[in-house]
This record gives sequence, structure tokens and C-alpha cells, in this order.
Amino acid sequence: MSNKPYNILVVCTGNICRSPMAEGILKGRLPEQLAGRVAISSAGTHALHGNRAQPYAIEVMQGFGVDISGYRARLLSPTMVASADLILVMEKFHLKFVKMKSFLNSVSIRLLTEYDPDKEPYDVPDPLGEPIEAYEASARIIDNCVKGVHAYLDTIFRNE
Repeated sequence: MSNKPYNILVVCTGNICRSPMAEGILKGRLPEQLAGRVAISSAGTHALHGNRAQPYAIEVMQGFGVDISGYRARLLSPTMVASADLILVMEKFHLKFVKMKSFLNSVSIRLLTEYDPDKEPYDVPDPLGEPIEAYEASARIIDNCVKGVHAYLDTIFRNE
């Protein structure tokens, strides 16, 4: 591999709930041996650039030891897609949307839940507008999948 970090982009709809939580958990739980070798960011298919993460998302992440209070939403762009090595999406809709933006790129686009060791891939529920329990449920799903993402990253970097 080159000296360029392996670039992971996490995508949801508004980039204020699920993808910032996933970005935060991925960064917060990144194994020490991967620090500096992996870059993690997020964006939304329909984000309003600069919006803050939802208050419940911020609160739930505090319980995971992750601070996303300073997070600001970004609208997904073709440049982001082109610079990613792996794009993790929350829903099948996002999978189709990102594939349309990456038709000439060979980027790997996957549902985050493909990394859930216990289940077949499924959509991570969007908690927007729901009570805090919905955010907690989505965060637990994300956290479970992050373990699988880290195992995948270990296989990429193992042979270096």
C-alpha cells in the first residue's frame, strides 16, 4: 500500500444522525495499529451542508465515549466518492445513489450491515424524528457492524 491513508466514507441521508454516529464509533474504536493508516469521514446524499448532528445522536454517542458535538453535515460529492477506498452506506437506497455517482470509479460500496456477523445485510433504521431509544437502537447496530469493519481492515493491512 502507498503512504496515502485508506479512505473510508460513511453515507446516510442527512448526515446528522447515522453517518456521524458511525464515523464517530469507527474512529473511536479504531485499533491502535490502524491509527494514521485509515481516514474516516461521512457525508449525506441529501445533507444540508453545515447542519449540526442531531441532539439525540450527540447524547447517545456520549454514552459510547464519542464526542460528535462539533460535527457539521456535508453533502456527498463526486470528489468524495472518487477519493474513497471504501464507502459504507446505511440503506439500499444509498447504495444505488452512490453507485450512480461512482460509475467510472472502482470504489468498494457496501451496506454497513454487511459487516454484521450475526445477520444478512439490512438497512440501519433512520432515527430522525424518533425518540432517543431509536438513536440508541441504531447506534447498537452500527457498533456491532464496526467490529466487522475493523476485522476487514485488519485483513487489508495484515500483509504489509
